[in-house]
Amino acid sequence: MFKTIRARLTLWYVTVFGGLLIAFSLYAYSLLSSTLRAQFDSSLLRAAQATATYFHEIAEERDVKASAEDTARELVLTGAAVAIYSGHQCLGSSDVKVTSLAIQSGLLDSVNNSHGAAFATVGESRLVALSEPDGTKEYVVILAQPLILLNQQLRNVFAILILSILTALCLAAISGYLLARRSLAPVVALSKQAEQISARNLDLRLETPHPDDELGLLANVLNGLLSRLDESFQIMRRFIADASHELRTPLSIGRAEIDVALSRERSLDEYAGSLQTVDKQLKRIVNIVNDMLALARADSGERYLTIEELYLDDVVNECCSSVDRLASLKGVNLDCEISEDLPFHGDEELLKRLVLNLLHNAVTYTPTGGSIRVMLSQEGDNACLTVSDTGIGIPPENVGRVFDRFYRVNKARSRSDGGSGLGLSIAKLAVEAHEGTVNLESGLGRGTKFTVLLPLFHKSNGRGEQNNIYHASPQQHG
Repeated sequence: MFKTIRARLTLWYVTVFGGLLIAFSLYAYSLLSSTLRAQFDSSLLRAAQATATYFHEIAEERDVKASAEDTARELVLTGAAVAIYSGHQCLGSSDVKVTSLAIQSGLLDSVNNSHGAAFATVGESRLVALSEPDGTKEYVVILAQPLILLNQQLRNVFAILILSILTALCLAAISGYLLARRSLAPVVALSKQAEQISARNLDLRLETPHPDDELGLLANVLNGLLSRLDESFQIMRRFIADASHELRTPLSIGRAEIDVALSRERSLDEYAGSLQTVDKQLKRIVNIVNDMLALARADSGERYLTIEELYLDDVVNECCSSVDRLASLKGVNLDCEISEDLPFHGDEELLKRLVLNLLHNAVTYTPTGGSIRVMLSQEGDNACLTVSDTGIGIPPENVGRVFDRFYRVNKARSRSDGGSGLGLSIAKLAVEAHEGTVNLESGLGRGTKFTVLLPLFHKSNGRGEQNNIYHASPQQHG
């Protein structure tokens, strides 16, 4: 019944307003009741005093009992009864009922002991007893007034209050519902706008008439989320398109080579050449898939660092030795300057991929006759690895994107060299996994320099233990 916020707000509004209204009405009724009863008692007391004064005046000239009977007969109030006592003896009364009420209330004993005036309520009647001394004697005047009229007035007031409360609650419910509806109208508008947004039109944004209020702040937060989602979807689309393109090229080459080989009878050397071409393309596909799998595992947090105690200089030397023959075949000079032992805690496999990818990138983009320089040293609490080359360099507008997946400055040349376009992405992933940083300096025609800083006191749980789930950088998510 109260599933909507509008209904719940209305219920809360009516509940709070009704509680306050009922509390105020009860207070007002209680105050009015006590005021009316006080006025009733005051009026009854004044009547008793007037009766006593009249009784004393005529009692001076006539018999006391006769005076009491005359007083009771002549000064009786409308609907009231009067009785005059001397001690416990009734000298005169206007109604036998008042004597019965006087006995039931015990007022005679009260005023005889304390003197003055005393009040009591018996049934539907209010009684006042007033003790008035007259020389050596003391007389008591008792008045009894029915409470029917007063109680009826209070019941009427109570009924009016109940009716007023119910009317006010109905009006409060209607006004509260309309107010809640008006207040939540911007939320409904935001919901309708959000329903129109899908993966196809993430460029749309939520609009609010008051951007500085709470709903405006919410819309701004949601618009920021949509912007990030839009960017992620665009990166994902580019990633899928680039991955498809990267895989299509070696597959097309392999399929064409197979079609040519099967088109007619060929010699064993020709078949061997075709198989070597297919094998080369398959290796390229395997490399691309392995790199994509490594990045996907990093994105999902499934990859752990296998922390080991190692010497970082040994890792770099081994990678330089692996790439040295490739550099020599291309006519590129590879110079490694590593002068000291550098103990380190890290994932050896991931560190090797970091160094190899940086070296392969340098060899790929350095022309024949160029040089590559690798330096490893300790700077404070960090290990500093620099890989610089005299290659073609990177235009300034492309420097910020070289770590993006499948991004290439020279696409045709990279594919001809067998690159997957994921090497630098994995290199940056390895650096971030070891809580380090990588910096790039490059200029068109001036070569490229990568500077990697890795903290020497990397957090670990000991030799050979798996630790620290690592994720790819948000800028690389595909």
